[in-house]
Amino acid sequence: MNNSLEKMVDKQNIEMVSNKHQVFNDNYQSKFNTCVGPSMYPTLKSGDGLILYVYISFDDVKVGDVIIYPHPKKPFDVVHRIIKKLKSGVITRGDNNNKIDPYIIKYENIIGKVISAKRKNRLINLLSGKRGYLIHRFLIIKKSTSPYFIHPISYILKPITKFKIFNFCHCLFDIDVVCIKRGKNHKYILRYNKKAIGTKSIETGNQWQIKFPYKLFINKSKI
Repeated sequence: MNNSLEKMVDKQNIEMVSNKHQVFNDNYQSKFNTCVGPSMYPTLKSGDGLILYVYISFDDVKVGDVIIYPHPKKPFDVVHRIIKKLKSGVITRGDNNNKIDPYIIKYENIIGKVISAKRKNRLINLLSGKRGYLIHRFLIIKKSTSPYFIHPISYILKPITKFKIFNFCHCLFDIDVVCIKRGKNHKYILRYNKKAIGTKSIETGNQWQIKFPYKLFINKSKI
């Protein structure tokens, strides 16, 4: 394997697929395969059921397709997106992975293309080909650039929270506290309009942990 490819491997995020595959003459698999893992988030989520299309010809395989294939070295199947086609096979990467997979998947080892995902009561069609690849690039760019937007915002919010600039708005929030007993310990849940917005327990050091943006306005000393 080429060294530059080896260096780009992401060992943490591998999207796995459970359940056996069933192939039918109409090239569609009616049995759902279950997606496990974070590497294709948000395109696929853990627990999604997958419907596959079995390629008739290797010429039908396109960059941007989401495919399932057996991991070359481990005993499970992987669902990732094709990012490059070669004569010998395809190179893949998960939509949530920074690095490409460190192997080439031979065409004959591709089990099928994921055409849709069943999530709870919804059937979600997946984009493939050029449109699928554009989505993939957008997600990769979004993931790599988001810290540059999040950090400046956090620098602004920290002093606002620390100096309780907006705590005068506390009286505008009709909040209540629910206590849950766990043996000798207690867990307190802060609610606003019956929605949990904060907790206090031994796990939080008996300090209120309040969700954003409520923590900007809630005065903890008045809870």
